[in-house]
Amino acid sequence: MTMASSSQAPAASSAPTTVTSDSVVADVSPPIVSRTIFFDDFDGTGVDPTKWTVYDRLSDQANGEVNCVAPQNVTVRDGLLQIVSKHEDRDCGDTLDPVRTLHFTSGQIAQATPPFLYGTIDVRAKVPGGVGAWPAIWMLGFEWQKSQPFTANTPEHQWPKAGWCEIDIAEFMLGARREVNTTVHYNQFGGTHPQPLPFDATTRFMVYRLHWTPDSLIWSVDAEDGAGFREIYSVNGSSNVPDVPMYVVIHTAIGGIGGGDPDPMSFPQTFAVDYVRITE
Repeated sequence: MTMASSSQAPAASSAPTTVTSDSVVADVSPPIVSRTIFFDDFDGTGVDPTKWTVYDRLSDQANGEVNCVAPQNVTVRDGLLQIVSKHEDRDCGDTLDPVRTLHFTSGQIAQATPPFLYGTIDVRAKVPGGVGAWPAIWMLGFEWQKSQPFTANTPEHQWPKAGWCEIDIAEFMLGARREVNTTVHYNQFGGTHPQPLPFDATTRFMVYRLHWTPDSLIWSVDAEDGAGFREIYSVNGSSNVPDVPMYVVIHTAIGGIGGGDPDPMSFPQTFAVDYVRITE
């Protein structure tokens, strides 16, 4: 991938440089550079299990989703992660709900490495269309990581409090593809905050960015049209910003409160992801 090289931060000098001018001596410190703590450009032949967990279970029934989460629908091909949503019958259940037959399948992956606290998350992706498809790039608090591969709704969860919180980096709801929902749910329900995009997100790759600091969350999008990153939304104040480790999730749900009634004729659909980079 052409973007892979940009993940490598320049090496910093091991010591400050001393500059002498007459009797004045000043220490010039090396520039502050970011450090990449997670990167995947999907250049292999399959999902890297050291980086991602691929789910195999029932979808989120609390949200009314109508698909099985099927690992067969998640592949790596041509330098892209591809999550395919289909109209097909499949049996699935989870640790809370018995096996049942559903008529749609899709896929979901989650970061398998330890959750992180603060940083900049960049995801270059082209989202799927499809009537009833609900694609999202999002983050969950560390408390969810252990149970999510087995059920979307562990009984002990306390969403959205503390380590059970959520940040939606790029969520596409109810057929909208020229606007993206950007929301934080932290200690209280954060509502929805749809923001306009310069293009239909199904027609091109864009880089969706979240910059997360102790005092702010800043969402921005690079539509790769020469304009660079556009800031589209922000939340300020430490009481509004999660201060717990979180991890990245990528998936497409079908139906439910964010998808609406699916049209079988509009499937299959593919969520294509070029890379995921986290820096701090």
